[in-house]
Amino acid sequence: MNVVAETQYIQLDTWGNNIEDVQLVPTGSAMAATMNAGVVPVTNSPLPWIIDSPNPVCGDVLVVELPIIYGAGSQVSIQIFYTTAADSNGVTWLSANQTADGNFPFMFTYSQDINGRAMAPQQDTPANRITWGGCLTHENFLSAYMSANATGTYQAFYGFYKSCFYNSVPTANYLMAAVVGSLSMEQVGATTYVIAEPSVL
Repeated sequence: MNVVAETQYIQLDTWGNNIEDVQLVPTGSAMAATMNAGVVPVTNSPLPWIIDSPNPVCGDVLVVELPIIYGAGSQVSIQIFYTTAADSNGVTWLSANQTADGNFPFMFTYSQDINGRAMAPQQDTPANRITWGGCLTHENFLSAYMSANATGTYQAFYGFYKSCFYNSVPTANYLMAAVVGSLSMEQVGATTYVIAEPSVL
């Protein structure tokens, strides 16, 4: 995260997420995490944080206190351990009989208009442009995609794989997306693909 004005606090939008822990990590370690590498915290103690709710209709604000004052132009990285709510506005879970093919369950995300904050704590505004990455753990007979470049697929544990992605081009938060299901992909242009269930591709 690039610091634009002197601060000792980070404020992130969140919505229905259960925040468990916040740690200071080495600058730039987010990309390493999406390459299936471990992230080692700078300290062994969590950073102090609170949840503020100025407008519950739009979610909450996660306020994280940093150990020092960071000046304009510096960078800081934190790692947030959290779980999304079962009824998250940003993540939809379909059973097999709700899909077109009717064979396997289906998960997809939807960040517009302010649902990105329900997927992950972030500065959730169209004015913000971010690089981002993530990994999806899924059963070996399902496919996983994100609106980012694939960095690798790894065997996570018996019967499961971890597919990792990273987007190095700053884009608006609401374009962050993920999907897992019985999916096929077909190229329709020089850099354009369609991803869908086989019966509707």
